[in-house]
Amino acid sequence: MMRSAAVYQLKDRIFIHPWQKTTDGLGIASEPYVSLPLDTHELASAVLAALAQSGKTVPHPTSWKGQDAALLKAAGARSQRAFQSGSRYVYVERDGRTLRLEPSRNGGTKGDEKGFHPLPELAASLPLDSSAEAIGAALRAALDLSR
Repeated sequence: MMRSAAVYQLKDRIFIHPWQKTTDGLGIASEPYVSLPLDTHELASAVLAALAQSGKTVPHPTSWKGQDAALLKAAGARSQRAFQSGSRYVYVERDGRTLRLEPSRNGGTKGDEKGFHPLPELAASLPLDSSAEAIGAALRAALDLSR
C-alpha cells in the first residue's frame, strides 16, 4: 500500500501531516498535524510517523467549507493565504521500501497558478532503511529545491 505525507517549511516551523484518500480518490490532509522547530533533529522520525498514519480511505467531504480549519489552527495560521505565503512544500511517498521526495512550486493563493505544483523532475528517492540523518538531509534538500 502506498503511503504519503506532506512536509511544509513555513516561516517559523516545519509542519507535517499524513495524506488520506477520499472515497472519490482525492487526497486530503489529516491528523495528526505535527509542528516542529525549523532546526529540528526529529524531521525523519516525524515524517516516517506521518507516513505510518496515512493510506486510509475516508469519506469524501460533502462540503469543503472549513475543511482546512484544523490544519490551519495546528499550523498557527489564520488563513490559507497566511499558511501558504512563503511556504515550501514537499510531497513524500513511501512505496514498498523506497521513499520518494517531490519538491513543489508555490503558486500562491490566487489566479490560475494558485496552489502547490509538483516538480517531478527534481524528485529524489532513497531506501526506506536509510539513516535518520540521511532522510533528514534529503528532506531538507527537497525543501531547498521547492520554490
